[in-house]
Amino acid sequence: MRVLLVIEPSGGGSGRHVIDLARALVQRGHEVSLIYSPTRAEPRFEAEVAALPLHALHRLPMRRACGLWDIGAFLRLRSLILKIGPFDLIHGHSSKAGALARLAAPFGAARVYTPHALVTLNREKRFRRLFGLIESLLARTSSDAVITVSAEEAATARRWKFPDNRLYMIPNGVDLPDPADRQAVRAALNLPDDAVVAGFIGRFVDQKDPVRFAAAVRIAAGRDPRIRGLMIGGGPLLDQARAAGGDAVRLLTDHDARALLPALDMLVTPSRFEALPYVVLEAALSGLPLLSTAYGGANAVLEAGAQGQALPLDASAEQFADAIIDWADRPRQPVSPAFVQAFSIGRMADETIAVYRKAFTVRHLAGA
Repeated sequence: MRVLLVIEPSGGGSGRHVIDLARALVQRGHEVSLIYSPTRAEPRFEAEVAALPLHALHRLPMRRACGLWDIGAFLRLRSLILKIGPFDLIHGHSSKAGALARLAAPFGAARVYTPHALVTLNREKRFRRLFGLIESLLARTSSDAVITVSAEEAATARRWKFPDNRLYMIPNGVDLPDPADRQAVRAALNLPDDAVVAGFIGRFVDQKDPVRFAAAVRIAAGRDPRIRGLMIGGGPLLDQARAAGGDAVRLLTDHDARALLPALDMLVTPSRFEALPYVVLEAALSGLPLLSTAYGGANAVLEAGAQGQALPLDASAEQFADAIIDWADRPRQPVSPAFVQAFSIGRMADETIAVYRKAFTVRHLAGA
């Protein structure tokens, strides 16, 4: 198939997903093109996509926020699609690129959308109803398939009247991490051998609630001096997280999180809402316990056999501190082969291709 992938937030989990999917599609003999926005692109994303054997690769600025500038982005995207096409299928990733790509797609191309966490998962979003109505309208009028990455996200889509016969659930997939020297990684970070390190990896934004993590580590360290917090990422709440954690928390704003996973003793994700973050899968495959709020993706990973504990979405910093202390001395358990297969890139790619074929069939039956 001739496939075009379109993405706005070129980095983080959604960027990682697009890179892995593009590589797997090419390996399976499909012709893949990619259009991405450089506005929020991470250097690592741009380097990795440049190395992929793509049919076409283009940068097209898109903004995360909605505004009149979206009209220009739509027109440029439509023109670019017509120039580098034709395509059998256009797959938009994230809400902005998902909307623009589906609206700009020529009639003959099947239209697929992966939200990577529907905004309607956020119960506190001011414009949740408006965004939900827009997502629902596009799902019903401009989509041949919508792919969610967790059962909770799929259930949310159904509540917003996404057509059930065009809705699919395909969890993200990752490769097994390469073996790493835990002692060497910890030594590079000047971590004592007896330190119990709770990790936070992600953007420092309200959704991820880094301040709750930092406060929890500070409380836990006050009761057990071995406990340290390691926060990897950056964002607008950086200073608040630093203040909440004090000396118990160390912040790293420019590091490869995957390379530092061996230094951790547990991963903590106190998010207010999520779909299925890649870091959760990578930590689980590394054998790290997961202490998380009970969003759908974390629940699925724990139910599939990963170590850890789900806490209420409104759990306090004190409750997280209790969980950190409780898991401080528990031995790690190896993950099962069944878990590895359930969250593999190969499985994700094969299931996505199956959806592509169904969407292509639906589109061509509609045009018959």
